[in-house]
Amino acid sequence: MRNLSFLVLLLLPLPVFAQPPKATPGNRFAHLDELNPYYPHAGYPKLTTPQWVGEPDVDAVVILAIDDMRDPQKYETYLRPILNRLKRIDGRAPVSIMTCNVKPDDPHLQAWLKEGLSFEVHTVDHPCPYFKIGFDKAKATHEQCVDLLNAVPNNYPVCFRMPCCDSLNTPSPRHWAEIFNKTSTKNNYLSLDSSVFTVFTSEDRELPRELVLEDGKERFKKYLPMDRQFVNWIENYPYPYLIGKYCWQFPCMTPSDWQAQHLQKPNNPITLNDWKAALDCTVLKKGVFNMVFHPHGWIKAEQVIDFIDHAVAKHGKKVKFLTFKEAHDRLQKSLLHKGNWRGAADSVFLLDVNNDGYLDIVDVRARKNKMYVWNPEFSHWRVVPMPDRLIVNLLRSSDYAFGVLDKKGFPSLAFRSYSLPMTDTSYVDQGLYHFDGEQWHADKHVREVVREDKPGAVPFFARLLDLDGDGICEMIARDGKVYRYEAGKDWQPLPFAVPASLETGLRFVDLDGDGKLDVVFANEKEFGVHLFSDMKTGWKKRRAGKTGDADALPMISRKGTDNGFFVHSGALWWANEDTHLLKHHIDRRTFKEVLHP
Repeated sequence: MRNLSFLVLLLLPLPVFAQPPKATPGNRFAHLDELNPYYPHAGYPKLTTPQWVGEPDVDAVVILAIDDMRDPQKYETYLRPILNRLKRIDGRAPVSIMTCNVKPDDPHLQAWLKEGLSFEVHTVDHPCPYFKIGFDKAKATHEQCVDLLNAVPNNYPVCFRMPCCDSLNTPSPRHWAEIFNKTSTKNNYLSLDSSVFTVFTSEDRELPRELVLEDGKERFKKYLPMDRQFVNWIENYPYPYLIGKYCWQFPCMTPSDWQAQHLQKPNNPITLNDWKAALDCTVLKKGVFNMVFHPHGWIKAEQVIDFIDHAVAKHGKKVKFLTFKEAHDRLQKSLLHKGNWRGAADSVFLLDVNNDGYLDIVDVRARKNKMYVWNPEFSHWRVVPMPDRLIVNLLRSSDYAFGVLDKKGFPSLAFRSYSLPMTDTSYVDQGLYHFDGEQWHADKHVREVVREDKPGAVPFFARLLDLDGDGICEMIARDGKVYRYEAGKDWQPLPFAVPASLETGLRFVDLDGDGKLDVVFANEKEFGVHLFSDMKTGWKKRRAGKTGDADALPMISRKGTDNGFFVHSGALWWANEDTHLLKHHIDRRTFKEVLHP
């Protein structure tokens, strides 16, 4: 049998790029190849409520999600007036209870389910911070809660909320990559998460100043507990978005009731007024308001009812109250047209194909193979056929990469497929398609079929990234070599390569603010920082060394796993089982410190 080593290389997992590459037009699709919890911002394409809710009059969704349940009777007492008020709207009582530990046969649960509630996952032990009990125990408390709530008759949990996500730096990419994205020992899993906070600010020009400013100061950002170096937030993005491929993030609204009582006294009327203003912002942006509250004396049930009254009186049918389970089901129905997200995530992509500020759907599943382009004026999806050559089926595996290869800004799609199972006659079909604003066209100048007996004839792509900030992507091959696209020609090799293997915890970050993507990497053996120079020399080493050196960066990759690295607010951050003893439970290195240790 002939050598199939190059096909084995194709099956290796792609590196996870957990940074926000410089926001050039060329990198507007970079998030598709990342597991990054914090990439959305006000200018990022929207997934508005009309795109997925399935009701023509609804502009915004409210999800009331109460945390920490262990004692159902306590929650019945607190929630009963809220449930009764909700039932006056349409006969339902849509509240999600983020649950720690209950008996599956507790009679309260079945009564609540009949009223319209759902029970979601909050870990059995509520560790705070999450990884302080170690990785294995954190994984166990998550999975035990997933399995417990699947054991409740008629309940189908879909959503997770990280303990203390409103007060401490508990969320971590390590959780989403290594725990959430896996299945439990009983083969259960979740699809939604609501642990990242979104905050409205005056930077969003869609929002009236009177809603986001208070005496000339930011109305909502005051609630972020910065005395705890809180970093778990994004700005002005109240929409569902994907973290990696499998996790739908429904961002929490700032403030939670804990954040409010931390800033001001519990049950403060200012909290209620700010919730109403945040809802008004959400309706204007056609987003989702995910409320975080507790029955711990931080907000009164009467205040939650007052919030509901405001939604009904001011916005009427524009606002729909849902549970996480209901939102999950509507999202899947609208975006997938049958199937479940975990089974489709490798072949259904959300991106703004026509650059109009709204997310569209590219679906290359067998018997689908369509693109759905959102028309915000008429609130409907326009269907565009996809090339048959891109279809995913059971006989082959495929990889896809989106990027911008011309100044028009429309996406190009590089794809590679290889037949299964691998044999001595296996081959790779690789090509490139361009979208012109209306349809996809094959690039006939790019070599297409690579046979096993001609290794290296065509570069095997890993990513399309705009390295030099000119708005046009370069292609990074699996072996680290870099290529430039030239219209009417094949990929042209450049005289440099990525300064480390893509499997070494390598990330692309603009550290010096020049619009070019620099490189950092760190693993159990070594670390390095390399600054991008130009298209002739590529990257130049700034610093490097061995793991364990006094000035070493923490590991970005830990024995091939995600070690909880992310970029936020001009700094590199790590959150994992080694950081819980640090101040604020997180390791932070500013760009300046990384460049000048």
